[in-house]
Amino acid sequence: MWSEAAEWGGKEWFPAMTAAGLQYFAWVYSPNLYSRLSTDLTLQFTVGNPVVATFDDLETAKAWLRQM
Repeated sequence: MWSEAAEWGGKEWFPAMTAAGLQYFAWVYSPNLYSRLSTDLTLQFTVGNPVVATFDDLETAKAWLRQM
């Protein structure tokens, strides 16, 4: 897992994206287990906005974004 990158993503990248206007983020999991674990770790560091949801497939993620 990329723990340093996960922390940076949650504490730096997502807040910067929120400041730029991002409200919703649909994260499609990679089939790779370690990538999935890194994603989950990133989300543990993400507090507040944007609203982030995880998905196993692109079509479900796109449908969710259309509903937002």
